[in-house]
Amino acid sequence: MFELIDNGDTGRLGFIPRFVQANRGTRLGDLLWTTGDTKIASRRFVDVLAAIGATGYRTFPVDVVDGEGAPLGDFVGLAIEDGDTGKDLHFSNGVQLWNFAATGRVVDALMQAGVTELSITSARQDR
Repeated sequence: MFELIDNGDTGRLGFIPRFVQANRGTRLGDLLWTTGDTKIASRRFVDVLAAIGATGYRTFPVDVVDGEGAPLGDFVGLAIEDGDTGKDLHFSNGVQLWNFAATGRVVDALMQAGVTELSITSARQDR
């Protein structure tokens, strides 16, 4: 089940994955890190990717709530498709993990949009 979620293949689950904020921080960034390999991105984050025509990712619905079940922001699941370095987003370690690589144009666009909690390594080959 977790692999389906990590890979963004949630249509086969029959439910929308729910993530509960566990830390005591008061500020949510544009990337929410889970305790596993699932990545959660703000709508702003994926809107930037879409606006520049970025490749190598897919999104899926998630519910993100606080400890009492109240919705937190506008977030979607973010899955990196594969390790193809010809794509804007790709595995940085050969498999779906919590981290991923991105081209410089993606990093630049995200930074210009003011995204927060950004921890992306720019790929060696830039486009």
